[in-house]
Amino acid sequence: MKSLLLNPEVRTVWGTSCEAELLAAYERVWDRKGILRAIYEQWYRRIVMALRPGPIVEIGAGTGNFKRWLGPRDCWTLDILRGRHVDVLADALQLPFAADSIANLVMIDTLHHLARPVDFLHEAARVLVPGGRVILVEPYVSVWGWFVWKFLHHERVDFRRVESIERKAAWEGNAAIPRSVLSHRNRSRLPLNVIEIEYGECLSYPLSGGFSYRSLLPGPALLWLRKLEQSRLFQNPMVSLRVFAVLEAPGGLRPSA
Repeated sequence: MKSLLLNPEVRTVWGTSCEAELLAAYERVWDRKGILRAIYEQWYRRIVMALRPGPIVEIGAGTGNFKRWLGPRDCWTLDILRGRHVDVLADALQLPFAADSIANLVMIDTLHHLARPVDFLHEAARVLVPGGRVILVEPYVSVWGWFVWKFLHHERVDFRRVESIERKAAWEGNAAIPRSVLSHRNRSRLPLNVIEIEYGECLSYPLSGGFSYRSLLPGPALLWLRKLEQSRLFQNPMVSLRVFAVLEAPGGLRPSA
């Protein structure tokens, strides 16, 4: 049953270790699947609203969807995997940028793939200018999200192994990471200030099938559902599947009260 629901582009490489082929398959899904682009483009617009003036680097850019949508802006894509839309090939834990040189680090579904997410945030703090930002869109394990990410998604949900020094594949993810790293009890460990948190999505993304599965509803119905999810009823940490967060480096100018 699972293979029948898989997107045709993904089915032929599902379960293989060929990351380049899977990346290419995901790009084909993105180019074909309008509802998927519509869902992510809402997050893209929210990211743009939070950007600081200055250079932008997208970490874990993969197929370069954000940069292609963004257009002619001062933006570089970085990934640990080679790809035709990747400008800089590097590990997020060892960013090849000078200290105090980058205004914005954008991460879309990337933090939960990092083996040592807090170490990454220390590296981010090194390269960010004072007041520079890390802007995240990540899975969120709410009460409802635990069921979705645990049973309807291929990545694990393990709060016991949020910080791991073990070697891991680039595609391996742990959906528990964003909630744990951004929790109030862990924020004192972070070198950046968490200045904004928003929650969103409940049904539209899983029903769209994401990158890996076929849509379970037609596009117009999913767009209507997506609009419904903008209400406060669905924008809460009990039922949301996504978290949007802005983390800021110390030293930036604050507007006067």
